[in-house]
Amino acid sequence: MKLPCRKRSFLCQPPHTWSSAMRRVSRSLLLLTGLAATPCAFAQSTPVNLALNQPVSVSSTENPAAFNAANATDGRLDTRWSSEFVSPSWITVDLGSEQSIGRVVLRWENAHATVYTINVSNDGVNWTTVYTNASGKGGTEDISFNPVSARFVSMYGTEKNTQYGYSLFEFEVYATGNGGNPTDPTDPTDPEQPGTPGTVPTVSYNARISGNQTEPAAPFDITDVATFNNPWGLDFLPDGRVVVTEKSDRMYIVTSAGAKTSIGGLPVSVGANGGGGQSGLHDVAASPNFAQDRTLWFSYVAKAADGNNHLTLATARLDESAGAANLSNLKIVWQEPSRYSMRGQPGARIAFAPNGQHVFLAVGDGDIPDANGNRGVSAQMPDTGLGKIIRLNLDGSTPSDNPEASAGGVRGQVWATGFRNPYGLAFDASGNLWETEMGPASGDEFNFIVKGGNYGWPLVSNGNHYNGDAYMPGQPYPRHDTAPQFVQPAAHWGWFSTTNSMSPSGLAFYNGNLFPQWKGSALLGSTSSIALYRVVIDPATNNVKGVERYGRSANGVYTGAVRALKVSPFDGSIWYVKGGSDGALRKLTPKS
Repeated sequence: MKLPCRKRSFLCQPPHTWSSAMRRVSRSLLLLTGLAATPCAFAQSTPVNLALNQPVSVSSTENPAAFNAANATDGRLDTRWSSEFVSPSWITVDLGSEQSIGRVVLRWENAHATVYTINVSNDGVNWTTVYTNASGKGGTEDISFNPVSARFVSMYGTEKNTQYGYSLFEFEVYATGNGGNPTDPTDPTDPEQPGTPGTVPTVSYNARISGNQTEPAAPFDITDVATFNNPWGLDFLPDGRVVVTEKSDRMYIVTSAGAKTSIGGLPVSVGANGGGGQSGLHDVAASPNFAQDRTLWFSYVAKAADGNNHLTLATARLDESAGAANLSNLKIVWQEPSRYSMRGQPGARIAFAPNGQHVFLAVGDGDIPDANGNRGVSAQMPDTGLGKIIRLNLDGSTPSDNPEASAGGVRGQVWATGFRNPYGLAFDASGNLWETEMGPASGDEFNFIVKGGNYGWPLVSNGNHYNGDAYMPGQPYPRHDTAPQFVQPAAHWGWFSTTNSMSPSGLAFYNGNLFPQWKGSALLGSTSSIALYRVVIDPATNNVKGVERYGRSANGVYTGAVRALKVSPFDGSIWYVKGGSDGALRKLTPKS
């Protein structure tokens, strides 16, 4: 077999000269963003990825700075090699010496080969085909063949699934037998099992396809308490009143009878006067010590000193006098520090640790595209707060037991990585942290959050690119089950060829007495499916066992778009804000 050359470079020299011309990859950080590898004792027979950090040659590169050949053997799934938009294209790894091999693993990005061969050589000149695939499906392709002795291993693609090139996250080569398993100590993408309370779910529950999402009769009535214009967040004060935010820089105290008091002294967000798109004033949470300090925490997207839009977490004292309410002593606790300007998908949910010692902030990816129009890449950038869950001490400092606390800066503040638009964040009764996330076209997620976990966005998703995306329009993302080094969702809604979605927003766990049959369940809001969802969880495994959708109450009121919800700590009733210009604060009580 003769490998074609398209450019005048060392790759177009005779193949036997390649090994002297190929650049050897430097041994850089081999861990996936936000994950840590744990050294353990393994049997000496544990398979090793022979291609890891070995020299690579390719037929072409779409962008040498971003998608160079060395990315395909660096042991990371947040980097990739991409060829120019032509066929045929090839990639060859030099193992350094002759090795007995019998297995190749190709970890494709969305653009993959549909027809290709795997070829081997001892001298880089004479090649033997050991495997042919005429119907490549992409994702992770695990290929075994009769053992051979070879130094050079090549993937030679002749047809592809898109108008783009061929794109590989990783090109792995193994000796005979099983290899590349998640516990391979030489695999730098193998995450440490984070130390968190509870049990990590072992099943990813597809509520729409393989699960049992049902729509039972609602056991509740809905009562409107007060009207709002695009309400976004709510929380209870110790006296039973509720604080509600509107995205356009308004905040109110609401009594159980629906009387509203406007709160003055708010900072200016990009949502002032109805602007800002998805961004503006967002969540609000009463301090764990509100009875003593009267402090409110709130999140908003502000135009910062650099001229860019940044998600901001702030505190202020709530002062009340003579029927008026105002904020004083405003302090910015945290502001997303990157050079990127948030376009949307802010996340912005706030949750306090059960012991009241730490605050968690869910930060969206900002909907920031790369040069190719691929959206969400910021979620895998370790030195931004975008697409992360941030964990802080209440004074804004970094807790010493954060996964990378010693790194300092925003990297030290990160608790978990790889989120698109986390619009729900809450702790269950056992102290486990959970998150809900709006996916792209389909692929909405309900996630059990583990310390240091990487949830994969945008490298994996159970959704698709939007049809109007500049990058890979309408194409599926690599699925979660193709990349076990990322934490899979406990439940997801997908897959679809269209943009059907439930669009989760808001999350609470029910432990009250008004609905005893719901104890231990998660309650998820939904903005596109305009419903309330109950997620049934096995307390022993934290696996999701079922999902119930409630689009209308027992008294005939349509649920509407549930933007945020909380369970009353006083009587166990469920309160939520219905989004939109005709929004409302609503209360759920047992059906009459």
